[in-house]
Amino acid sequence: MNKYYFIFLIWLLPIYFLGQFSYQALTYTGIQSTYDNGESYVATVTDFDVKQIAAQTNGYVVLNFTTSAGDVVEKKLALPVQFAQVIMNSELIPVRYSEASFSPIVMMPVYDLQQNVIRVNLAVTLFGTLVTILVALFASRYALRKVRDGEDELQIEMLEDVNTAIG
Repeated sequence: MNKYYFIFLIWLLPIYFLGQFSYQALTYTGIQSTYDNGESYVATVTDFDVKQIAAQTNGYVVLNFTTSAGDVVEKKLALPVQFAQVIMNSELIPVRYSEASFSPIVMMPVYDLQQNVIRVNLAVTLFGTLVTILVALFASRYALRKVRDGEDELQIEMLEDVNTAIG
């Protein structure tokens, strides 16, 4: 098997970025749907933790509330540091809830910030997708040419005697 076929694995990068873009788009539409169509509740914070490991800071919050149908919902949500700063001292958080949504719970105090973060993520993943598609196209053209034409042979010629060149 020709080693240049491995260059085609670069197409995994745009596929990965497309997957990330799709996830961010689903999350964005999910929070929009929950905000527009969900029911409003006041959730109790049952657990809250923010951890800092090296240069990364993240955490979680556990929200508990009862729906109008009488169902108790307790959900652990990931919490980036920007969101944690907004709700850090809150024991009660207003939320919108829609069970059928991709993102069923939206915390109202961080809704605008969450939208902005997701928009930035969408832009970055779109840029990454476009750049990696361009790189993959050029790499694929190179690999196809090498598979079709074969490798260039490197020929080394001695032009003069080694002993006379040193001395």
